[in-house]
Amino acid sequence: MKTLLLTSSLLLTSFFTRAQTTAIPDVNFEQALINLGFDNTLDGIVLTSNISTIDSLNVNSSNISDLTGIEDFTALSALFCEGNQISSLDVTQNTTLIYLYCNHNQLTSLDITQNISLNILHCFYNQLTSIDLTQNSALIYLDCNHNQLTNLDITQNTALANLRFIDNQLTTLDATQNSALINLECENNQLSSIDITQNIALKYLYCMNNQLTSLDVTQNSALTTLRCVNNQLANLDLTQNTVLGVLRCDDNQLSCLNLKNGSSSLFWIIADNNPNLTCIEVDNVSLSNNWTVTLDPQTSFSTNCNNSCSTVGIEEKLITSTTIYPNPTSKTINIDLGESLINPTITLTNSLGQVVLNKRFDTTDLIHLDIDAPKGIYFLQLRTEEGSVITKKIIKE
Repeated sequence: MKTLLLTSSLLLTSFFTRAQTTAIPDVNFEQALINLGFDNTLDGIVLTSNISTIDSLNVNSSNISDLTGIEDFTALSALFCEGNQISSLDVTQNTTLIYLYCNHNQLTSLDITQNISLNILHCFYNQLTSIDLTQNSALIYLDCNHNQLTNLDITQNTALANLRFIDNQLTTLDATQNSALINLECENNQLSSIDITQNIALKYLYCMNNQLTSLDVTQNSALTTLRCVNNQLANLDLTQNTVLGVLRCDDNQLSCLNLKNGSSSLFWIIADNNPNLTCIEVDNVSLSNNWTVTLDPQTSFSTNCNNSCSTVGIEEKLITSTTIYPNPTSKTINIDLGESLINPTITLTNSLGQVVLNKRFDTTDLIHLDIDAPKGIYFLQLRTEEGSVITKKIIKE
């Protein structure tokens, strides 16, 4: 009986000993823990009690390929594992995590759906093709540059202030729910459009090297820096951007650039390699000549370029009693002129700037207009003989 009791006691002791350790299969991970004083023997395990209360862990540049064992760092609020060779990272058990820096690894997957307290995520220079951010409503800073992302859903990240996704493969981005966004860097993607009309706090916009044909920044009155180099922009209306200081819009197809905003904040502009741009509208030509400027030889400043630089979807001069409906439409739109427009000229263009319809109407009442063109986005401009203008974006379904 004594022998049986002794054997049972030994088994229980062995069981609890094993239960109190965490497996660390990566020798370099364990060595990093030894260097930090959380372990003392390179044997593939670490006492769980030594790591379960750690709130910050830095194992940067430690030649780690496997971070198995991180799940028992249950009090962790900050994890720094940059510059390793980690291909997969599971932090679903680290539910108190606030800061995660896992950039410069070989990650092909990253599960942060359980990290609802996460504020900052740096995962740039990896091989991620997707990332689920829908549960991370507390996220403030996201840097996912240099991955292979084709889609990025940030509609649930309403606290997001800083977003960087340079050098990915995104074709669309919906930032309409991110009203707190201050910095947006989306260079070197395949974006054909971007709607930032709801991002009124935006200060810095970097959208170089995309396929943008239009860019509406008239609602972004806080914008101080705009870099939209190497797109396909034809018009750029900056009349509402009164604190803009830095502008790069070179290597586009601009024929109209309006900087007449009643402010003297702009000091640096590069707008060369726009062969169709001959006139840039400004408030004061002599003051503009003091800016740091790079322009094409045919381009000059003027206080009146006779071009409104109408921006897609924005009313250049709001005529409130004119209504256009339905929108979206399957074919027919109704234009109720009210008392504002008399005998207007209507111009309809597609998203490429090609004129679909240009016609003058002899009426002051209601116009029924059929859009006999493929599905897509169109821009309807109504202009009176007096020069009043309204421009609306029309979606044909």
